[in-house]
Amino acid sequence: MTKSFAQLGFPGRLIAVEGLDGSGKSTQIYLLKRWLEQEGIKVFFSEWNSSELVKSATSKAKKRELLSPTTFSLIHATDFADRYERQLVPLLRAGYVVLCDRYAFTAFARDTVRGCPSNWVRGIYEFAALPDLTFFFRADLEISLNRILDGRPQLKYFEAGMDLRLSSDPYESFRIFQGRILEQYLAMAPEFGFQVIDANQPIEVQQNVVRDVVVNRISLMDFHKDSTLKFPRVS
Repeated sequence: MTKSFAQLGFPGRLIAVEGLDGSGKSTQIYLLKRWLEQEGIKVFFSEWNSSELVKSATSKAKKRELLSPTTFSLIHATDFADRYERQLVPLLRAGYVVLCDRYAFTAFARDTVRGCPSNWVRGIYEFAALPDLTFFFRADLEISLNRILDGRPQLKYFEAGMDLRLSSDPYESFRIFQGRILEQYLAMAPEFGFQVIDANQPIEVQQNVVRDVVVNRISLMDFHKDSTLKFPRVS
């Protein structure tokens, strides 16, 4: 991963969002998608661990708590590779703006924290191009935890990092696990040029920042269904 899709000459552009579980990134990319659709932009959405090829197998293995760190890493890499070849690349060649809820950086952070060698993990994703724009939503751990628990009673096993035996308390395990993942993300931010967003702010404030960055970084009129229109700047 050394060049972006734009640098490789793809007509489309890929925007990725990253962040801890509960950071609110999924809400933000959903709002961005809706806005782009309303403005007439050719847009496609893809999310982590959604390939039909491996989704059911991953779900079953997680429920039975059968995944070792290496297996966990390889399954998600398989999911990513399948979506990359079947969805992302064809649509980017067709001139779409592709939105990804998590990209390979999720694996770089999570799998390394789970004990996989960093160079090995990055090597698995060497075939992939870099996003043209990556947002990292940085939220306080307590805020992330409260958002996750809002609407459901407890943390999921792998979400809390319980497989790592960090703590017998799921909530403390979550804090330790996600805290280590945050450290990985912060180390990657300057390396990959993440656009860091304060995810502790109100949803509307974050979305305004996101839209402004997108308008300034990507020539959206190039991806309008009616390419003769001029795209307005966000005020």
